[in-house]
Amino acid sequence: MRPRVVVLLVLITGSLAWVGSQALSGNLVYYVTPTELLHQQPAPGERLRLGGQVVPGSVHDVSNGVDFVVTDGTTRMTVVHTGSTPALFKTGSGVVLEGTYGPDGAFHSDTMLVKHNEQYRPPAPGETPSPAPIG
Repeated sequence: MRPRVVVLLVLITGSLAWVGSQALSGNLVYYVTPTELLHQQPAPGERLRLGGQVVPGSVHDVSNGVDFVVTDGTTRMTVVHTGSTPALFKTGSGVVLEGTYGPDGAFHSDTMLVKHNEQYRPPAPGETPSPAPIG
């Protein structure tokens, strides 16, 4: 009877560890840099996350979003983003984009996360916060 209890406890512990590791891995945000993306050559239509810094002077508003260039310090890649941009989006900021690498050599994104600095200044009494300018 005792070996059955030990086996049952090992199975329960192993199952809980597996469920916990799956839950944690689903919450991690992995992304590739422009250099890594060019070396990977992803399959057409494969959704990826691309991370990098927005190159100053490269941001251009277009009818359904914005075009810009990101870099990892080694490689530059054109990004065609459709949809709205976060208020903190600006040149020089860090971004993580979700989308696909197109046959035109550009990354086509529909989701954008912007890295912000750690400094927070609350609005002064009576002051209304304004959105960050693009560019």
